[in-house]
Amino acid sequence: MKRSGQRTLGLLFMMCLLFMFVLGACSSGESGEVTSDKPDTTESTERTNANTEEQAEEAEPVEVKQFSNEPVTLKVATQWGEENFQNNFVQDMKELVPHITFEYVDWNGTAEGIQEINSAGTVVDLLTPNLGVDVLLDLDMVQPLDEMVKEYGIDLSTVDPSFIALIRSQDPEGRLIGLTGNGGIYGLFYNKEVFDLFGVPYPTDNMTWDELIDLAKKTTGTRDGNQYVGLEFGSDTVDAALLQLSTTLTDPDTGEVLLSKDPKFTKYMELMKKIYSIPGIYNPEEKDKFMQKTAAMEINWHGFLTWFGGETPEERAEFKKDMDILPIPSWPDIPETAPAVHTAPTVINPYSEKKEAALQVLQAIISIENQTKATRKGTIPATSDVEIRKQFGADNPDHQGKNVMAMFQHQFALPPARASVWDKYVDLNGAMQKFATSDMNIPEFIRVLEEESAIKIKDAMNKQ
Repeated sequence: MKRSGQRTLGLLFMMCLLFMFVLGACSSGESGEVTSDKPDTTESTERTNANTEEQAEEAEPVEVKQFSNEPVTLKVATQWGEENFQNNFVQDMKELVPHITFEYVDWNGTAEGIQEINSAGTVVDLLTPNLGVDVLLDLDMVQPLDEMVKEYGIDLSTVDPSFIALIRSQDPEGRLIGLTGNGGIYGLFYNKEVFDLFGVPYPTDNMTWDELIDLAKKTTGTRDGNQYVGLEFGSDTVDAALLQLSTTLTDPDTGEVLLSKDPKFTKYMELMKKIYSIPGIYNPEEKDKFMQKTAAMEINWHGFLTWFGGETPEERAEFKKDMDILPIPSWPDIPETAPAVHTAPTVINPYSEKKEAALQVLQAIISIENQTKATRKGTIPATSDVEIRKQFGADNPDHQGKNVMAMFQHQFALPPARASVWDKYVDLNGAMQKFATSDMNIPEFIRVLEEESAIKIKDAMNKQ
């Protein structure tokens, strides 16, 4: 019943959507404070009056620059193919910025790739660095947006704070370096049919990780000659519990691997040990068990239910009629907290001579109109607007009748104040598969993973 290459295509589809509607961040203002230690004295009254006058001056409206509507062509460097670019991004933008036309520039997301484009004399205006914005930061190809956002009065009020924080965390100086209109999040998917088979009550909202583990134990075992597992992790989602703890795996400045020094990582590993200690919970030879109806629960990306179930809408609806969605469980000391979001900002090239038009495109990307349309297709919006979130997947039959709002039920965890580019050299997913099938204790696992990661980071530094 499942399609070939489900997980790889699913991840690619998710990342492609990240490119399509990009959004981002916010700015803050300061105002003077009226202070007076002795309000009954002439001196203090004069001081208060002076402060009040200054405050009034500061409160005067600031003239906002207006965008030009003169025809202009922007070059966009991205990794997702011209057909996809034209059929999605260009079509959506055509309605919002009809005076802007777009030229596709094929880019593989690497530093070498963009340098080849530059060497050929092509000056791109917008870039979608889905493999990491650090590639562009290292080449000084990121235009800070804080001042431009103020000058043009860009409204970022509908952007969820976690998206704003994530984009700022990717810059060493905490600047607003791009905008994004969507992201990737996790959900807890469950199959009532399996719970009924084991005579176990269905999972509920607001569960803790320990409560999830208890259900996983009760729904792991053999029935009718088939091996069932209580919990399965989808592709690259074993970090779900870690993403709730707002931490990095490495030092962003030095690249030092911090696993053994960070109590949050040890806490996370203790949880994963509990999960993989359930007899029969994991067999590397038996993957995608939820898609085969032999897993009670799965943690996976928000679009998971669109990846399997049949060729026609009717077949898929019948296959998944007993499947639904719940929030990811929380840690007891940080209840009702979802894993941090994933997103990739679209950035403006500082060498572009069309920055104003590029910013106008970013404004269109974060508009309510664009986010609503994307959300209905099945893209996670960056806005915190509940009414828009309710429309997630409304135009996709695979989401009909499903509890899609469960994925938005809890507040997304904020990312660490500064992300580390060296984290990508810590292969947590690959290491966890080894951990799940070994008798390795936690200290030994951390030591080995630290050593392996340190070698990779050193090699990467030497190539810079």
